[in-house]
Amino acid sequence: MNGGAMRPMAAPDSSADAVSPASGKERQPNKAAFGAIRTLRVLLVGTIIVPLLLGAVGGYLSYRSSYAGAAAVLAEAVAVAAENTTKILDTHVLVAARIDDLLGGLSDQQLRDQEQGLSERIARQIKDLPQVAAAWVIDANGREVVSARVFPVDRILDHSRREDFHALQDARVQTFIWALRARSLGGDVRPYFTVSQRRQATDGSFRGIVVVAVSGPYFASFYNSLLGGSAQYTASVLREDGTILAHYPESREPPAPREADERLASAIAAKTTSGVIASGSAFSGDGSLVAYQRLANYPVYVSIGRTRAAIEREWLETMAGYAAIGVPASIGLMLLCLLALRRTRREQAALAEARDAIAQRAAIEAQLNQAQKIEAVGLLTAGIAHDFNNLLTIVSGNIALLEANLETTEPRHRKFIAAAIGACERASALTTRLLGFVRREPVDPRPVDVDEVIARMSDLVRHSLGDRIAVESRLSGGLWLVFVDPGQLEAAILNLALNARDAMSGRGRLTIKTANVHIEEADAPAHPGVGAGDHVAVFVSDTGIGMPPEVRDKAFDPFFTTKEAGKGTGLGLAQVNAFVTRSGGYCTIVSEPGHGTTIKLYLPRHVGTPERGVPERGEAAVAVAAGAGQDAAPGKGS
Repeated sequence: MNGGAMRPMAAPDSSADAVSPASGKERQPNKAAFGAIRTLRVLLVGTIIVPLLLGAVGGYLSYRSSYAGAAAVLAEAVAVAAENTTKILDTHVLVAARIDDLLGGLSDQQLRDQEQGLSERIARQIKDLPQVAAAWVIDANGREVVSARVFPVDRILDHSRREDFHALQDARVQTFIWALRARSLGGDVRPYFTVSQRRQATDGSFRGIVVVAVSGPYFASFYNSLLGGSAQYTASVLREDGTILAHYPESREPPAPREADERLASAIAAKTTSGVIASGSAFSGDGSLVAYQRLANYPVYVSIGRTRAAIEREWLETMAGYAAIGVPASIGLMLLCLLALRRTRREQAALAEARDAIAQRAAIEAQLNQAQKIEAVGLLTAGIAHDFNNLLTIVSGNIALLEANLETTEPRHRKFIAAAIGACERASALTTRLLGFVRREPVDPRPVDVDEVIARMSDLVRHSLGDRIAVESRLSGGLWLVFVDPGQLEAAILNLALNARDAMSGRGRLTIKTANVHIEEADAPAHPGVGAGDHVAVFVSDTGIGMPPEVRDKAFDPFFTTKEAGKGTGLGLAQVNAFVTRSGGYCTIVSEPGHGTTIKLYLPRHVGTPERGVPERGEAAVAVAAGAGQDAAPGKGS
């Protein structure tokens, strides 16, 4: 309570500073104005530089994201293309096997004799397969014997120099994929590639080959659907040796070699099964991004590429969208800063004219208020001090005369005199405590973070309780604010801590816990003057001797104490309860003999912002530390 009484005494010094032209407080508004203008200037520069930096960093990250996204899309597309190509090749191998079964054990002469019927049967085999362009059979001498598309076949044409014919003569090779160009299939000259299968007799001897042509238009249709017909994509089907089997967009001539093709050929030569290859340079528009994958069961690769120029166009479209939002916002913020800077300068000129008048008026009002406070406090204090000191002077003077003229040496008589002198001293201290207890409102209420107050005074609590008492704080994250006097809150917590020390006989554990609680409507009537709603709870628990019910029910009563004479006034818990009640809350006690005590303080929630710079613990907390522990009942530990 002394801290609350001492604070107004600083007002005269503050007033003197306010009216003194040379004081630091007189110059403070000028410094604040200069700081505001400087801040606005920095903000104005920031509205130009920061968006540029953010745009550069964001543009780079966006390009990386677009590049990575394009690579992911290509990888997914090439996986789909690889699966489709595998199915196409599986279909052609199966068709070749069916044609070989259809021919059975017929000799070459029998094949020639039955050419028309066999041609029709083979044509029916591939009729419902759009991916199969044609199929024909070549005998062991390299002469064509039957075809699904041509009747009669040209028996003079020699096919013995074909790559697939030569390769399939080796019994270790059963299937061969070969690329040809510009053969007439049904009257249309198109590039295509073939899947050839070895024919052999029961003894394993070579009897010729079955050739099935893969439809070029079917491949073109598939890739056109997969890639959306976009000219920014290219696709290829290649053998392991780099021979191009099919290409999208479809062309009658092989495509011109590119840097990406050379890198792809190197990757295939290195036996790499899949990956992504980039050619060209970033932001140059040349080059491309190519994803490739090897088929699982065939020596064939599938690749899909996309030009860098297309990726950059997509990135530029994204950046244009960002710029459409960010540029107007930056310009608006810059204009707002310019307007604020202009208004600030204009306001400073007007404030400069009124600053002296305001300072003088504030100083006069502060002096008047201080004089009134000092006069009222002085009158009250003088009256109490005069009357009470007169009584104490008479009592203490008579006791001193009695002690001086007492001729007896009886010890108990000396004891009575000492007790009377001690009572006079305690009466003086009790007057100070009574002045604090009868105050009807908080000294300096403000929005307070209880966790911050407890954390700030933790060292004082530990020092006051001694080394044999363990102190534990369980603070709740996100605790609500309360509207109280922080000095009185510190005094209340320290008061409870010192009471707990006495209840634990100097050894035990003290726990301070905070929490957010909500009081329901049904519980509110149990505490008159307290409404339902959000509250902040502070629990102070000890491991002391506890309280019996009859002591617990009277613990908050003024002047109630169970301690021996001279050990307490019974105002400790009464002061805590009065503080919490004045703040709109309430207190409860949970205690049983032998099981410790928990004091629960409930303070109503305050919606606002905590005030920083709360004064450090001062005379109020120190005053409580000097004697708060003397006011609790013996069974009260916190």
